[in-house]
Amino acid sequence: MSNENFYATVDGVSLSCQRIIPTDARPDAPTIIFLHEALGTIRMWRDFPAKLATATRHPVIVYERRGHGRSDPHADGDIPRAIDFHNTESDVYLHGLITELGLDRPILFGHSDGATIALKYAARFPDNVRAVISEAAHVFVEDITIAGINDAASIYAKTDWKTKLQRHHFAQTDEVFRAWVDTWRQPAFRDWNMVDELTNITCPLLVIQGDDDQFGSDDQVHTICANVSGPVTKMLIKECGHIPHFDQPDQIIAATLKHLGLDELTTA
Repeated sequence: MSNENFYATVDGVSLSCQRIIPTDARPDAPTIIFLHEALGTIRMWRDFPAKLATATRHPVIVYERRGHGRSDPHADGDIPRAIDFHNTESDVYLHGLITELGLDRPILFGHSDGATIALKYAARFPDNVRAVISEAAHVFVEDITIAGINDAASIYAKTDWKTKLQRHHFAQTDEVFRAWVDTWRQPAFRDWNMVDELTNITCPLLVIQGDDDQFGSDDQVHTICANVSGPVTKMLIKECGHIPHFDQPDQIIAATLKHLGLDELTTA
């Protein structure tokens, strides 16, 4: 397996990226792009992208959104973020990255805000996506989400969480945290949703949610599955919190293989 760290420039912004290519990569296999959560970075996925690359034999790209990790910081005055910031992440940065890297109809694997961005992209560029795996996506704002964010803000203020995050976000740690909590706690953000766009999603979709997710309920999954136009698989996982690929990684890998039609090839 080879790992390459590099930077891609999209709309004048330098984005930190990692490319993982399994030793026995399938010929012409599409790339899987990982989209991280609100506080995420490449390193915070740990070894899960490499494990999925090995299991699927697909190349993988993991990248850090603007303001995260080693990518360029947010612009002055960009925090709190705009109510429609998911649109910018989809239309400008994700689309720009796919174009810059010359990727042909990649598979999107998104977690939390990253899953929302993956759904946005699949809705806005339906011909550009081969499949989506969505973990803990938000397509509307729930009371449980705001309560979880309020709890997180309190923990950040009272504990050494900032110090731990600085290992990943360095000098922009406070800005990363504020870009999450200050954006979602804006009164106007309470009315945000993307439900009307879901009907534009036609690619195969795997929708995953833990039964003990402190940031969202099963209603997110049911709403997504009821509104998309393409084939969709619902996966509600027991004994699982907000990060299914950490709590139940084997289940997520097995479900992804099945979703991509690779389970039969693996056992043949």
